[in-house]
Amino acid sequence: MFLPNKKPKDFDCGLNLDLMIEALPRIEDEKNRIAYANRIVGLIKKSHINWVNKKGESKMAWDYFYQLASYNPEVYGVVSPYKTGEADTAR
Repeated sequence: MFLPNKKPKDFDCGLNLDLMIEALPRIEDEKNRIAYANRIVGLIKKSHINWVNKKGESKMAWDYFYQLASYNPEVYGVVSPYKTGEADTAR
């Protein structure tokens, strides 16, 4: 009934970040999944503000998201804007 209690991978972001990352592959709609990934990276940016530049962009936050995920987010259509050349819109 309850989720197993474990330590978060990142103490600044907390266990909710881990749960959000684990939930991402279960989102069926790709557009919603990409929006959810942007929310995840936005949470990382807010927790690690020193990684974010004045424009609100952070390659380190995206790299960290890929590091924390136990799967390859690209398999689910989530690609870092730094790989595609798009703007970093995660907030």
